[in-house]
Amino acid sequence: MFEPGTLYYFKPFYFSDGTQKPKYFLSLYSDGKTVVVASLPSSVDYVPGHLEKKHGCLNDLPSDFNAYYCSPDIAVTTDDWSFPTHTYLYGLWVKDFSLQELEAAYQVEGVDYEIIGLLKKDELVAIIRCFLKARTLKNKVKRLLSNSKL
Repeated sequence: MFEPGTLYYFKPFYFSDGTQKPKYFLSLYSDGKTVVVASLPSSVDYVPGHLEKKHGCLNDLPSDFNAYYCSPDIAVTTDDWSFPTHTYLYGLWVKDFSLQELEAAYQVEGVDYEIIGLLKKDELVAIIRCFLKARTLKNKVKRLLSNSKL
């Protein structure tokens, strides 16, 4: 579980502050033992008005804004699935998670989570490259993503 490029839907996702809600979860990196680096895609649009929203990386150094935009018209998985609405993966929100804690919280496929699919290789590479441009990405996360075998 949590292989890089796998898109999950948690029902619900348990946030560290105690809140919970259904949430997509994209695994970007895993060392197979302790760490999973992931993005929690969002339908909330925080894109600055001066940036053109086109599928792909949105990076604006002057405003320290970084996101990967997924258009609902473009399939992102190998089985041609696309997000049902405009979706944003924000570099600022890329986090590392404990593999042990994730596996304890999400044990039963079809009950705790669904596997949506595997991202197309070029899509996954583009997302990771986009996040590596972010100045707001934590150094630990940047180091882990830089070591991903893509």
